[in-house]
Amino acid sequence: MEGVAERLLDVAVRAVEERGPGALQARALTAEVGVSTQAVYTLFGGMPGLFVAVADEGFLRMADHVRGAPTTADAVADHLLKGLAYRTWAVEHPHLYRLMFGVAGADTQPRRGRAAVASAARVPAPDAALEVLVASVQAMIDAGRIRAAEAAVVARQFLAATHGHVMLRIAGGPTLGDVDDIADLADLADLGSTLLLGLGDEPSAVQRSMQLAVAAISAVHG
Repeated sequence: MEGVAERLLDVAVRAVEERGPGALQARALTAEVGVSTQAVYTLFGGMPGLFVAVADEGFLRMADHVRGAPTTADAVADHLLKGLAYRTWAVEHPHLYRLMFGVAGADTQPRRGRAAVASAARVPAPDAALEVLVASVQAMIDAGRIRAAEAAVVARQFLAATHGHVMLRIAGGPTLGDVDDIADLADLADLGSTLLLGLGDEPSAVQRSMQLAVAAISAVHG
C-alpha cells in the first residue's frame, strides 16, 4: 500500500495546484489512481489526514526549493536569496501555499496533527522547512553579521515578514504591482534590512550583501 499512498498523494497535490483545495474529493482521487475510496481512510485516516499529507508535501517541496537557492561567500546575501526562493516557490504554487498555512478556507484547512502516512521517525514537515531558515539565520550569526541570539526566534521574525510579503503577492492587485525577481528581491531586502539592522548588522554591509545577491540572481537568469 506504500506505493498507493505515494500515488494518491501525488494526484492530490496536483489537484490542489491546478484547481485549489476544493478539488480534493476522495472519489475522484481514488478513481484516478484506480483504488477504492477506502484507501484514503486506510492510508491517511480519512480526508482530514489527506489534507495534512498534502500540506506536509508542500512544506517539503518548498524546503527543497529554498535549499537550492544560489549561494555566495556572504551569509546575508545567501539569506536574501533564500528569501527570494521562498517567494518564488510560493507565488508559483499559490493554492498549495494557502493550504499549507491554513488560509484556503475553513472547510479545507489541514487539521492539527500529522497524516498516518508519515513515518513516526520523520520530522514534521513544517518543522523541517523551518529548519532551512533557522540554519540560514545561524550562518549569519556565525559570520558575525548579526548578534548572537536564539536562531529559531530570529527565524520566525524573518518568516513573518516574508510570509506577509508572499500573501500580498499571491493576492495580486495593485498592492505590490507587477515586478520581476530583482525588484522583489529589493522589496524583500527592504523588509529584511530593518530586522538585520536591529539585529546588529551595518547598513553598508547590508548593501554589499544585496549587491552580491542581485549579481547571483542575474547570473542565474543570464
